[in-house]
Amino acid sequence: MPGGLVRSLAFAAAVCGVGAVAAAPAAAQVIRGTIKAQTSEAPVPGARVTVTDTTNTVLAEVVSGPDGKFYLSFATRSRFVVGVRKVGWTPSFTELMSATAADTMLVDFLVPAEPTEIATAEINGKVEPNSFNGRAIAEAQRKGWKIYSPQSVERFRNVAGSFIDMMREVGATGLNFSKGDCVRSLRYNRCLVYVVDGQPAGPNVIIAPGDVYFFAVLSASESASQWGDKAAWGAIVVYTRMNGDKRKP
Repeated sequence: MPGGLVRSLAFAAAVCGVGAVAAAPAAAQVIRGTIKAQTSEAPVPGARVTVTDTTNTVLAEVVSGPDGKFYLSFATRSRFVVGVRKVGWTPSFTELMSATAADTMLVDFLVPAEPTEIATAEINGKVEPNSFNGRAIAEAQRKGWKIYSPQSVERFRNVAGSFIDMMREVGATGLNFSKGDCVRSLRYNRCLVYVVDGQPAGPNVIIAPGDVYFFAVLSASESASQWGDKAAWGAIVVYTRMNGDKRKP
């Protein structure tokens, strides 16, 4: 594989780079592994690991820990792909694999670094008007959404243990974090839906703090008018650095 190493054992596969191949896929319901840098093999923490089926539906998602390790458990008879994404690293994927309820698969990723051009909002307080996030913030301001800016988010990107911790630290209001099933609105005690880069993603989405560019908290009326029944009781709108910090043509 150009630019990386592919190796496999009986129930283990190491993959590197976009479109990487997982040799000899095995049946699995539990997937665990480690994400490391291709050149130094240092652990890569805070990477988003997802399992998606052939319709691109997310079956399971988790963020790698400080040691680069991850653990996923899911039930499906569908074929699936395991993918890794993090700002500053090349997205990496296995080929289609199959799962049963009996086995555990070890999947280790060696990911190449990817140069990323970061917008200057954190430094000079100005958002590049022609960037993806510049247009997103301008539209959010026009609609009167409660925005937590890139400047406030930047303070906690690399220290918050989770996105929920980040929301607490920046002082996000109107939210109930006490129940573990989801983030709820204080007014209605209903689960808020995460909207990631403009797309409703459900109430139980794992977001790495380091991937957040800015976010907004919407009331039930604001979210329902935007996304209807998909976000009827309020929304947490997140724009990521993955899609927003790279300058668009």
